[in-house]
Amino acid sequence: MATKYWVGGNGNWSSLTNWRTTSGGAVVTTAPGSADAAVLDVNSSTDVVTVDSNITIQTLTCTGFTGTLAFGTNTISLNSTGTIFTGATTMSVSGTPQIICTNSSATARTLAPNAVTEANSISFRIIAGTGTLSLSSPASYRDLDFTDGTNPTGYAGAIGTTPVTIYGDFKASTGMSATATANPFTFAATSGTKTINTAGVTFDRPFTFDGVGGTFQLASALTSGTARTCTLTNGTLDLNSKTLTTGVFSSNNSNTRVLAFGTGKIVLTNNSATVWTNSTGTGFTYTGTSRIEAPGPATTGTRVFNPSTTATSTEAAALNFYITGGSDTINFSASSRRVNNLDFTGFTGTFTNSQPFVHGNYTISTGMTVGAGTNFTTFASTSGIKTITTNAQTLDFPITFNGVGGTWTCTDALNIDGNTLTMTNGTLQLAAGTTSTVGMFATTGTNQKYLQSSTAGTQATISDASGIITVNYLTIQDSNATGGASWDANASTNVDAGNNTGWFFAPTPSVANEIEIRLRSFTQPRRF
Repeated sequence: MATKYWVGGNGNWSSLTNWRTTSGGAVVTTAPGSADAAVLDVNSSTDVVTVDSNITIQTLTCTGFTGTLAFGTNTISLNSTGTIFTGATTMSVSGTPQIICTNSSATARTLAPNAVTEANSISFRIIAGTGTLSLSSPASYRDLDFTDGTNPTGYAGAIGTTPVTIYGDFKASTGMSATATANPFTFAATSGTKTINTAGVTFDRPFTFDGVGGTFQLASALTSGTARTCTLTNGTLDLNSKTLTTGVFSSNNSNTRVLAFGTGKIVLTNNSATVWTNSTGTGFTYTGTSRIEAPGPATTGTRVFNPSTTATSTEAAALNFYITGGSDTINFSASSRRVNNLDFTGFTGTFTNSQPFVHGNYTISTGMTVGAGTNFTTFASTSGIKTITTNAQTLDFPITFNGVGGTWTCTDALNIDGNTLTMTNGTLQLAAGTTSTVGMFATTGTNQKYLQSSTAGTQATISDASGIITVNYLTIQDSNATGGASWDANASTNVDAGNNTGWFFAPTPSVANEIEIRLRSFTQPRRF
């Protein structure tokens, strides 16, 4: 294998005058061919080297090169082993730069592009071989493609463990593998939509999405390890209705970032960590129908969820969480976290007393334990009808309903015996034909709120063992108030909407007049 060096100014790769046998030497030679190595170095100066046709060589080294490698629409194929490409942070590229790695042996290869900017990154396609492929650090790539260009086959070896930055598309082959590592793949494009196709291969490493203005779209399900974190720092992560499986998901900053679900979902597999965090909700939005699952099978430890807080986010940014398995402890923090649906169906562990703001449906499973405490759960929806299902579990913590325009329908009895149920805004429909038990029932604020049955015309019973319940600005319908407490709706701001028992309402004007007349008849002197 001969090594040939570029000198002599701007020119085409095929030039008969720009190649030398030594770096900066005087002896002219022909352009590198399929059996040669090519070198662009410090003696190549700031030259523009134009790839004027599709080139096949053994290796390409650009250490010290400060010029431009102009690809146009042509490619360079490298058919060797060892370090087959070395780039330089000082060089530039133009056109649609692509290097194809064609060696089919089991011998290891190394790519060392050294590019640190999106503009100077090069696309690589590794179409064959079974030996380990090392991607040297720092390593920045445009497209990184392990297929043969037509079929999902191609490279069948294992890629190394260094951190990798990708500015374009990522396409795995079905036959490759990935060594587990704590070093991330970072997707950093700042424009356009880039696709990620892992071809069913598990990449047990972190994934980071960090490109201002970039969109990163899954072309297939993406699976990383239970100890790994997927991080959305900037740009749009488009699940494209696919499943992203990771140990932990984090998007905790104030940058502009979008999580596009379509009908896809994120599955969190870590069994003892803060598995979800986007507690700083500023700049965060999502599209589609959000679904975040935590399947377990954790049996010990604590899984913590830190969605955005009421201070930094909105109802529209609240996400759906489904705890579908495990018998460990689930903690949603005590810092006013926003969630949309919160569903524990399939979970058999303990849900610690938290302080969530629930904007959607709330479902407790039959086999779980609901922790007691003083932190309020606030139902805060402002539109639509949301359901509350407790499956006969007692919720031993205070509950507040506070969503202007929101309606909450209980599918079964709501039992918070020993704690206070407070209505501030919205409509609460207790389950018809059941008895819901409270330690205290209270109303706050001057907006009119509504206590109803889930079935019009059929009473729902609310029970409190003792004390005086005094309400204001409450419209009551189909309600049976009982249990030993006095239920005082005497204030003029309350409305008897019908079919109520056990409530004391202020008499209507006609009734009040009749009472007054009767009282007078008893106080008038009688004539004999």
